[in-house]
Amino acid sequence: MLPSYGIGPHTCDGAIVYNKGEDSTREELEMAQEFDLRSWIREQPHKGYAASLDDDDHFVLETDFATAAINFYDMAPDPEIVELHIEEKATGEAKFFLHFHPVDRSHSIQLFHEMVQALLSIQGHHRTEVLLCCTAGMTTSFFAERLNQVAEAMGLDWTFSAVSVTEAYEHGRDKAAILIAPQIGYQAERVQQVMGDVPVLKIPTATFAAYDAAGCLEWVREELAVREREAARQTTEETDLQANNDGRILVVAAHAASGTVTIHHRVYDHGVVAAEGRVIKRRLTLADITDVIDTRLCSCRAGGKVDAVGVALPGAMRGGYVHIKKTREVDLTDGTDGFVMGDYFSERYDVPVLLCNNANAAALGWHVAHPEYQDVTFYSQATGWAMGGQGHVVAGRLVEGAHGNAGEIRLIVNRFSFSNPLHYNAFDPADVLEVVGQVLAMDCATYDPEVIALRCDLLPDMEEVAGELAKYVDRDQQPKLVHVCDYDEHILVGMLARCRQKLWA
Repeated sequence: MLPSYGIGPHTCDGAIVYNKGEDSTREELEMAQEFDLRSWIREQPHKGYAASLDDDDHFVLETDFATAAINFYDMAPDPEIVELHIEEKATGEAKFFLHFHPVDRSHSIQLFHEMVQALLSIQGHHRTEVLLCCTAGMTTSFFAERLNQVAEAMGLDWTFSAVSVTEAYEHGRDKAAILIAPQIGYQAERVQQVMGDVPVLKIPTATFAAYDAAGCLEWVREELAVREREAARQTTEETDLQANNDGRILVVAAHAASGTVTIHHRVYDHGVVAAEGRVIKRRLTLADITDVIDTRLCSCRAGGKVDAVGVALPGAMRGGYVHIKKTREVDLTDGTDGFVMGDYFSERYDVPVLLCNNANAAALGWHVAHPEYQDVTFYSQATGWAMGGQGHVVAGRLVEGAHGNAGEIRLIVNRFSFSNPLHYNAFDPADVLEVVGQVLAMDCATYDPEVIALRCDLLPDMEEVAGELAKYVDRDQQPKLVHVCDYDEHILVGMLARCRQKLWA
């Protein structure tokens, strides 16, 4: 049975409740009336983009490569909601997406400028970009020049570039295809495993040896067309990882990887997904989290009150504190010393807000989906990040530690001994494998889990990871290793389960 919340604070392991009441809503409405975001947008100079106005609630900013939409939605009696959305023209891919209440002038202006910067940064992607790879990139550089000449002569909007195969993992993720030279054809399967949906093709030996650029270009076009037809026929089956729950809960999962921040939010109504959405940005801030909560709580009121909010973030959690170093990608403070996020949320919302480390939530979520395992380690190594994070479930219970540092491998990784200590490349699978192997050995020595779920795009081959771990732990004593792709899903389900454990146990 759900608790009823009255005026005054209620504390439960970092989840604190205050009844915000109608006065705060009235104050927000007055603030919104003082700052007219529509008028402010109209007054902005159009530098680098064209602007059009469909009506007072719909603005469009456009460049040759992308389109940004600014949409206003009336949520009376609550403050209106603004939606910012950027879509790349060539791919139709969302590059920026969020909602917020325009009640704070400086925050609203900051988000507008972030959107414009993201819009203007999308350049040159109108071409079909293909990456060529060989051992060092030198041989394929000459072939890439020939391919560019042929593409231009044929009037095709294609461009080719060349790198070494080790650089493909960093530079190939936004390409239409990656071409592997015949002399390293044996690496094509490995590169394909890491790159996921990006097609990896082995250049025919005869074509490459003859420097037949025209023949190669036609071959690539046909191969991509075939793959596109095959992809259109395929259907995917979504895994149902819902956890039983007695309330209506908003869960928020935030994480960053390879220059992009994702905030996935979902409303569960008695364990069933009632609504969800996603924010896509380049930087994670406290305001982004409150924007998600504010707008989702506002939109949920028509369908029923949210009983609790669960927020999964990077960093160590203890007593309402979120300990994570401020970086260019992440800033989860309000600009003051000694900031306590738990207290901040307690003063802002009239429902309990429970904080949890995102890797901890993922570990719990994986355990919920696989209850046959009682001792689980979940290791997340984001692409492009030197430090990963972990969560541990021991005897069916999440272990956070006395100071919230369980799983904070940042405390120890710099003490490890690497083959190349002065140059750890977070985009190089060989470097990442060495780090992951040592971290997993530490896990075996401390937790000795039954299974380790590894989220690492650069290391999809668990047999390779097991081989690296064998340097420290005999194979017959290693845990089961499982590669995980759906990180968000496990965080969301784990956060839901955590709310149920902490608030309604």
